[in-house]
Amino acid sequence: MPVEDVLTELRAIAGSKVTVEPLGPSNSSEASPLRADVMQATSRAVHASYPDAVVSPYMSAGATDGLFFRAAGIPTYGVGAIFIGDNDDFAHGLNERVPVDSFYKGLTHWRLLLTSLAGPQ
Repeated sequence: MPVEDVLTELRAIAGSKVTVEPLGPSNSSEASPLRADVMQATSRAVHASYPDAVVSPYMSAGATDGLFFRAAGIPTYGVGAIFIGDNDDFAHGLNERVPVDSFYKGLTHWRLLLTSLAGPQ
């Protein structure tokens, strides 16, 4: 979505008493298409370790280089492989860690996902 479209929407939401301006230059890119093969491979990889998990696309609020790849016409997907409970999530804190079981399930996840998309070599 073009940056100006986002600014227009934010200004409409904010109303006339609030000024909405960018802090600096921005980059934009269109969302990558939801490819059936990527969704199927992701679902298979997730369900191998977590059969009851619901797989759903979402937009990450974190920063990645994906917008530059998408702007160059390369579809880009962020797929996680570590599943932990809220009580174990200390991302980017002093005690950031991953449970051992989640680490090894993550290895299985990536092997299944990548071989499903790229095919066994």
